[in-house]
Amino acid sequence: MLREAESQGGSEWLHARLRPGDTLLVRGPRNHFPLVDASAYLFIAGGIGITPILPMVREIERRGHPWPLLYGGRRQNSMAFIGELQAYGERVRLSPEDEQGLLDLRGWIGAPRPDTAIYSCGPERLLEAVEAQCAA
Repeated sequence: MLREAESQGGSEWLHARLRPGDTLLVRGPRNHFPLVDASAYLFIAGGIGITPILPMVREIERRGHPWPLLYGGRRQNSMAFIGELQAYGERVRLSPEDEQGLLDLRGWIGAPRPDTAIYSCGPERLLEAVEAQCAA
């Protein structure tokens, strides 16, 4: 788990106070964006936002629908699931910020198509940028 001093999700608390043997109550994930039926899919993940996107990618792959994934992070060595994502070949584009800058959403999304469902998860800044690109 990445230690984020300015976190709002408990990262700093977990690193500072949790000790081996401590017990935590854990609930399952909430799903605020279930998969809809579409002809094609476009996935965009930023940082740990890859966590809910990855099972969606697996399911769409299983269904045989076309999809690409754009996955950005601060540095490639801090990006999760890269080994698993490499199995999908050219459909996955890794974009570490320290090497390539911010994600090229204009180039990646272009003009949204009505037959393509777009899913994105990541920092608020990324989600706002995706929404702005789709609104244009």
